[in-house]
Amino acid sequence: MVIVSLRVLTMEDALLKVQELYENPWQSLRMGVSGIFFLFVGLVFSKILVKEMRSRGDVVLYSKWGYVSVSMKAIKDLVRKGLRKFDTVRDARIKTDVDGTRLKIRVELTVSSDWDLSALTNMIQNELAQRIGRLVGEGVELEIAVHVVKVIEPPVTAPV
Repeated sequence: MVIVSLRVLTMEDALLKVQELYENPWQSLRMGVSGIFFLFVGLVFSKILVKEMRSRGDVVLYSKWGYVSVSMKAIKDLVRKGLRKFDTVRDARIKTDVDGTRLKIRVELTVSSDWDLSALTNMIQNELAQRIGRLVGEGVELEIAVHVVKVIEPPVTAPV
């Protein structure tokens, strides 16, 4: 129909070509298989594009400045940078979730046992809240949960 509407082919010639196609069963089968092939190629291509767009992980939050677009990678990098300030933190797993104007961050830590855990988690929560608050601005509800998953013994140094 597109070829006819662009006046490349007349309607009578198009009908004759379609009639020829359906008269020969092998040619009809070949066209059907190639049509299914192109359909699947299009579906695979669109799935790859959608997956690629999702992996970017941009988050759109509404703050007092209006809509703010922040990538999840930037948020995770900012959390990791804030955790580097604390020597007792050995490893961290960061999970983020967005629900409207609420940004939820869950940090699971592996720490060495030479600190008071409740004081440490409070200090980390305050530090991360300040850093992320500056990134996304006011008006965004931050929910930061810091959990200590594993406590390891600090390495023992032998006197020299």
